[in-house]
Amino acid sequence: MTSAAAAYRADGGDGPLVVRAASVAGVRHRLAGGAGEDAYAWRAGEGWVFAAVADGVSATEGAALASASAVDAASAAGADVLTRAEELAKGAAAACRAAVGAADRAVRDATRSGPAGATTLVVAAVTGEGDWSLLRVGDSTAFVLVGSGAWTEAFPATGDGGGVADTATAALPADEAATEQANGHLEAGEALFLVTDGVAGPLRDGPETVVPAFAAALAAPPPPLDLALLADFSRQGCHDDRTVVGIWRPS
Repeated sequence: MTSAAAAYRADGGDGPLVVRAASVAGVRHRLAGGAGEDAYAWRAGEGWVFAAVADGVSATEGAALASASAVDAASAAGADVLTRAEELAKGAAAACRAAVGAADRAVRDATRSGPAGATTLVVAAVTGEGDWSLLRVGDSTAFVLVGSGAWTEAFPATGDGGGVADTATAALPADEAATEQANGHLEAGEALFLVTDGVAGPLRDGPETVVPAFAAALAAPPPPLDLALLADFSRQGCHDDRTVVGIWRPS
């Protein structure tokens, strides 16, 4: 085992917007002695934060490389647009579009000479005034945690909540990526979370278990290591990698 393949990763940054990030390799990866296939990245500038979360598609051999390449390229491209934007609120959506395009190209380049890989991606541009824009490809998603402790998903939930789960998802690279967009506003004391489906699924189906614990623990930004511990919850049937990037607008 090396640090590059660590099963637990966590980081954070404080400013007008507060960022916390954590990624935990799923049980099946840890039992096999392997690293997770999720990845995250963020960049911050004058009055903004840009973040990206990716979930490598396990059916592809180069899943981990694909997700890492996607978030690196996406965060760089999104930050470049926001740095040059005359109006951050208008530049946020453009930053997300540029990020997804850059991620697609990066995944193609990274896997061209090695194992083919694919990844989902969700990106977010958040301004210091609380305005946010999201763009995603696949089933990685985002939630808003409001002051009352209620969770609201930014995108429509995948699947119908019953029967056999549909595990198919859009992914990068794609000639015409199927994207979904969302926009909103954070009031003071609220937070936006980008998550992979290893966290999203339990948040949707655990209203009496996972949801209250997450709401209580994330009402204020926790230390990064505490976020990693929180992501390493135990729930029957939940063995996927888990990644969370939270962006708080402090009171």
